[in-house]
Amino acid sequence: MVTRKQIEETFAKVFGGDAGFISVTAPGRANLIGEHVDYQGGHVLPIAVDRFIHSAGRKTKGNKIRLFSFNYNESFETTTESISYSDSAKWSNYVTGVIREFKKLGHSIPGMEIAFGGDVPVGSGLSSSAAVEVCTAVLLERLCGVKLDPVELIKLARQAENEFVGVQCGIMDQFSIHLSKENSALLLNCSTLEYRYVPLKLKETGLLLVDTKKARSLASSVYNRRVRSVTEALETIKKYEQVKFLTQVKDLAVYKDRLSEENYRRARHIVEENNRVLSAVKDLEDGNIEGLGRAMYESHASLRDLYEVSCDELDFIVDFSRDFEGVKGARLTGAGMGGCAVVLLEKKAISSYSQRLSALYEERFGWKPAFHEVSPVNGAHVPNN
Repeated sequence: MVTRKQIEETFAKVFGGDAGFISVTAPGRANLIGEHVDYQGGHVLPIAVDRFIHSAGRKTKGNKIRLFSFNYNESFETTTESISYSDSAKWSNYVTGVIREFKKLGHSIPGMEIAFGGDVPVGSGLSSSAAVEVCTAVLLERLCGVKLDPVELIKLARQAENEFVGVQCGIMDQFSIHLSKENSALLLNCSTLEYRYVPLKLKETGLLLVDTKKARSLASSVYNRRVRSVTEALETIKKYEQVKFLTQVKDLAVYKDRLSEENYRRARHIVEENNRVLSAVKDLEDGNIEGLGRAMYESHASLRDLYEVSCDELDFIVDFSRDFEGVKGARLTGAGMGGCAVVLLEKKAISSYSQRLSALYEERFGWKPAFHEVSPVNGAHVPNN
């Protein structure tokens, strides 16, 4: 675990001085259900989880931007006038991309020194990138002396990832990381950005994230291809129906012969997954944990068969979960192609589940998964010192 205190101490060591900086903490996120629908205006049900990115930063004289990554043990330097994409220190792009977006809004950008670090596993599907972006945006509010509307800050962070980093993500990650609440899931309508909180009354049931520990080197390219596929499907449908998103299509089956077989499958996942989210929310509100679990299994099957973003490791975890006593549901969470599965299970079963799965998983793939028991927490904030 990387703590806020460690990042503050690292800041003092790297940049000198032990005062005058501002600390910001942003959580990772896990999506309970509603995968790959946010960029098509669907409903999603994420939570912020108790794994965090911390930053410590302060203004400096001049125009230098000096960054340090605790996790990569690496420094990066640029200026407020020469922000550009870095191929050598790719972690820095999630920071400088947000700084560039602030600059585009017309805000005066001071020189600054910032140290980052945390325990949101990189490449795990818990959106460490969005956590860094939101953490940076909240810190910049303080350093630049401005206060953005929370939704505008979220849009800015997403814009940095879309346009500067080059990943065509939807808005769910940044939204949940900034505005989530403790012990609640956030139901977000990604077409209108209306949202409300759904209390998580899980009682004796817990949430376990199982990290496949699989390298996700192709995840971004696969993600962007899926975005293109559903965009193509939408453009075809727009010739016949006035819709902005696939989730607004009244009867997708009408278009089966007008879309390629692949694009139809991708679009079918979008439409059906959106409906699953609304059903799962009702189950949660009714205290029907079994219903939520069934929806999670159905979601995974759709992501595996229709959207094709699962992998052998994720399927192994979900298949194992189906047969393990005390497990209510399981599915991949995040973009897929590796990363984590989220498992809904009785708390008393977590230890035995983890031990048995770890042994079988290592036997099958040659390495062990990682396990993270998580709780829903508040979004990004400036901690009390």
